[in-house]
Parts: sequence; structure tokens; C-alpha cells
Amino acid sequence: MAKESLVFLVVDDIPTVRRTIRVFINDMGYKDVLEANDGTTAYRVLKSKKVDFVICDWYMEQMNGIALLKVMMADPQLDHIPFLLVTGEMDLQKVIEAGKAGVSGYIIKPFTSKVLKEKIESILNRQENPKDIRANRHYIKGRENLESGRYDEALKEFNKALNTYKSAEVYYNIGYIKSLQKKYDEALYAFRKAVEINNLFAKAYRSMGEVYLKKGMPNEAEESFKKAGEIYMMKDMSDEAELAFQEALKIDPNTINIYNSLGIIYRKRGDYEKAIAQYQRALKIDPSDENIYFNMARAYVEADDIPNAMRFLEDSLKINPEFSLAKEMIRELKEGV
Repeated sequence: MAKESLVFLVVDDIPTVRRTIRVFINDMGYKDVLEANDGTTAYRVLKSKKVDFVICDWYMEQMNGIALLKVMMADPQLDHIPFLLVTGEMDLQKVIEAGKAGVSGYIIKPFTSKVLKEKIESILNRQENPKDIRANRHYIKGRENLESGRYDEALKEFNKALNTYKSAEVYYNIGYIKSLQKKYDEALYAFRKAVEINNLFAKAYRSMGEVYLKKGMPNEAEESFKKAGEIYMMKDMSDEAELAFQEALKIDPNTINIYNSLGIIYRKRGDYEKAIAQYQRALKIDPSDENIYFNMARAYVEADDIPNAMRFLEDSLKINPEFSLAKEMIRELKEGV
């Protein structure tokens, strides 16, 4: 949208503050700036005039900034308008309160024209279109209802969000509620939609595994847990990966790849004893896999146990004499690299 056509509404009960912000906005090239001295007046302006961006002080006697924002969020004609909250201080509790209300951003007084310009442009760059903004508002309301245990109300908000924007996170939340309601087929449908949109959504795969278990489908559950673990490993989220792999092992304790993956997780953590124990379990299942011997050797190298590392490297070469990684590591160890 061109700067000439954007209309700003500045809301503050101190006239000099309103004038200063107006000057800052005009200097940025925005010409249309409306003013209101409290939330009640601002709401009347919003209902009677075209407004594209609201800059509002938090603390005012007649309807404060958060109260005005909540009223706007409840109004389908206004809930898409960007809202920049102005405050003299901001702590974590205030950030949470403002975020739940649907604020687009906040700025702390006193601020310069440059800082205000950066805030406005950052918010405008995030705004794609009113439908996307409304979808986000519905998502926020859905999360609030979900956290309060109002599941039916949450589902209504999530479905409203999906009417304008297909989101993996929204589908995940719907699946989560459906699983709590023991509507497992509907939960699986929602989780599948989530991973269709984002095929690296590890949390959705793990939740699918839990639902498959409840439906008595262990093979599907195991695959879902393994997929979640692999994605978590790729994202370097080792704690989550470990939990997902452990769930898969409860279903089938003879899954060799999982022991190997757990060994890698523990080795990266520096817990070499646990890593070696996982590789040993893998070798009991398949003693002919040279890669497991190699991973065992790496754990011993990092644990500064070179004799055992050499032993397992040599074992890997007995299985595959052309195993170049093992040859290279033996050469480096002999050279003291």
C-alpha cells in the first residue's frame, strides 16, 4: 500500500506526545494521521473513519491501550488493523499480556523517529493481507481456549483460521484436541494434514504415534516415532529425539537403527558410556554392520580410549576391507592426529 494512502491513528492522553508521534510519522512520508485522547474516543474514530495502523499508549484513564486492542480484536471489521503499543516499561508479564491480546508490536518510551520508523516498517512488512491477519487472530483465540480447557470453543476458532489459511500448527492443535476427546480417526486426519503442509513437523509425527498406539496399530506408531526422532536429530534437538526413539523401542526392542541413532545422540552429548552401550545393543542384533563398529570406534576416540577405538576399526575392516572412513581414521590415529 502506498504511503500516501495509509491512515494512522495515534492514541495518547498527553497532547504533546500525540504531536511528537504525528511529526515523526509525517517525516516518514505518511500524511494522514488521526488523533484520539483515549481508547473510547479512538474506538469511535475506528468505527467512523478508515484507519490502517494504530499507535496507542498502554496507560490511559478512559479505556487503556490493552482494553482498546481487545475491543478491536472482537470486532471483525477492525481485528486486522496493525496495533503498535506504546509503554514506558515492559516486563515479561506485560509482553505475555500484550501477546495474548493480539498486539502487533510494542515500543518503549522515550523513542526516536528512527526507532519508530523501524517498528512501523517491521510490522507493515509482516502484514500480508487482512485475511491472514484474521486467521492469526483466530489462532491466538483458539490457543487461549485450548489452554483454558474450552475445547469446543478452541475448535471453532481453529476452524475459522483454516477457512482463510491452511496452517500445520492449526491442524496440529485440532489433532491434539481430538485425541483428548478420544476421536482418534479425526485426530489422525488432522495430524496427517499438519505433516502434509510441513513434512518436518516432528511434534505432529510423535502425536500420530501416540494415537496409533491407542488405536492398537503398533507398526504405524513405531514408524511415526522413528520419523519424529529422525527429524529432531536433524534439528539437533537431542532430548526430544531420545524420547521419540525410546517410544519406538518400547514397541520393537530389536530396531537396530534406533540404537545406532541413540548412540549418536549420547556421543554428541559426551556421554560415551551410554553411547557405547547403545552401539553394543545394535551389534547384538546385527554383528555384521561395519558402520556400527565405526561409530563405536568414534565414541572410544572421543572418550580418549584409543586401543579400543583401534580394535573396533579393525573389526569394521574385517567386515568391509574397502571401508575408507575406517582406513582414514586408523591412519590419523597412528599419526597422532
